[in-house]
Amino acid sequence: MRTYSQNRDKIAEYFNKTGFRAWEALTNETPVSKIRLKVRQSREKMRRKILSILPNDLSGKRVLDAGCGPGQFSIELAQRGASVLGIDISSNLIEIAKKRLPEKLKTNIEFETSDMMKDHGKFDYIILMDSLIHYPENDTMCLLESLLKNTNEKIIFTLVPSNFILSLKLKIGRLLPRADRSPTLSPLNINNFIKEYQKKFDKEFGVSLASIGKVNDLFYTSEVLELKK
Repeated sequence: MRTYSQNRDKIAEYFNKTGFRAWEALTNETPVSKIRLKVRQSREKMRRKILSILPNDLSGKRVLDAGCGPGQFSIELAQRGASVLGIDISSNLIEIAKKRLPEKLKTNIEFETSDMMKDHGKFDYIILMDSLIHYPENDTMCLLESLLKNTNEKIIFTLVPSNFILSLKLKIGRLLPRADRSPTLSPLNINNFIKEYQKKFDKEFGVSLASIGKVNDLFYTSEVLELKK
């Protein structure tokens, strides 16, 4: 089994070599294939779902957008008044995020190439949209426990729920040329995950763990959870 750092380095290599181009197109209005258009629309549904459980006014709040990619979510958080730190392990994605940053929001957002395990200070909210989905359960838990120590209000994160159709799609994906493959997803049984860890989170950190909802489309499946103090 690969260590966390090995998984992290593999993900960073993919996004720095080839993946950043796909994500650059996926997160703007660039014409894309029908499949990527569906993924773009599905990710928009998830982003709206996450934004709906955050205050409309984030003035005075500090937010960590962990795994911020090209910075789309960070910009939306800053537009609500938040002071945002967007981090990603891909330096290429961070460069795209910096280029896209509107001038009027430059005092609200800082983008940095960094690891989620690094201590970046205290935050009111930490957002991990599709940032944990490539890591196995033990790495996911280590990351969440580390981040909770610096969270004042809540962590909102997504996981990929395991199911037969997704397993089939992952098997098909392994037939693609290695250079075209994204890092392997790590689907989890979300109900079991909540049952196993909600008591631990409550006892050790005084937080509740709950599922908020999911987006289950043909080419994008993700469930959003909340750790709330």
